[in-house]
Amino acid sequence: MKSFIIVLLLFGFIYAQEHHEKNHWHYKKDLTYLGLSKNQKEKIKNILKEYRKDIKDYREKREEISKEKQKVFLENSFDEMKLKSINGKINKLATEIEIRFLKRVHAILSNEQRRKFVKYINEWDIE
Repeated sequence: MKSFIIVLLLFGFIYAQEHHEKNHWHYKKDLTYLGLSKNQKEKIKNILKEYRKDIKDYREKREEISKEKQKVFLENSFDEMKLKSINGKINKLATEIEIRFLKRVHAILSNEQRRKFVKYINEWDIE
């Protein structure tokens, strides 16, 4: 019985340690864990300003495109090709913004910083 309790406590400790490390102080889209230099911080700050503007523009454009989608759906016949085209526009725009952002960040970060950044890269996906 003592062995079982010890094993159970050990697994609990290991799980808690892994959980603590994975969720340790990281907030979504927070870059403090990268240990950026002053110069890098300034460059990243400018990139983030442009990224936020791109996201705002994207959301506005997505609304316009969504209205197109609604019009297509309301037509008497269902046009699958038009809907695919509309969805393609939305996806293409999001992909372009994401690639531009990641390319600029990539150029600023060191190899070690990139290894850290890649753990949270999905946070930067455009929704």
